[in-house]
Amino acid sequence: MKKAIFIFASFIITLSLVFAQQKDWKTTCEKQYNDNLEVKKVVMNLLDQVKKSEQTDVVKKDLTDAQYWLNLGDEIMDRQKKRMDKGEYNEDVFLQLGYAWRYYVEAGTKLTLALNSLKVRLKK
Repeated sequence: MKKAIFIFASFIITLSLVFAQQKDWKTTCEKQYNDNLEVKKVVMNLLDQVKKSEQTDVVKKDLTDAQYWLNLGDEIMDRQKKRMDKGEYNEDVFLQLGYAWRYYVEAGTKLTLALNSLKVRLKK
């Protein structure tokens, strides 16, 4: 009987830890997802500015590069959103969302370089 109680108690503790970790992953993944959406808003603002600017060769190249990174980020965000909608919250979802964040930052970097190239050109 003691052995059965020990096994049952161990099972309950293990189950509690699994649910606790899942809750932590849920919070962590949702926060990263929302942070990514905020970063994307900034990038989209930069994208609008670049599209309205003079389209030099440098700007066109940086715009193409930025769009590439933005699309990669969007693809990952869409896939991870589907997983999260199914209740899947884990380290892999979080890591994938981290990649999306990096891709959005890369897009923002390219767009900033495009705008800076115009400022340098105007100073000449």
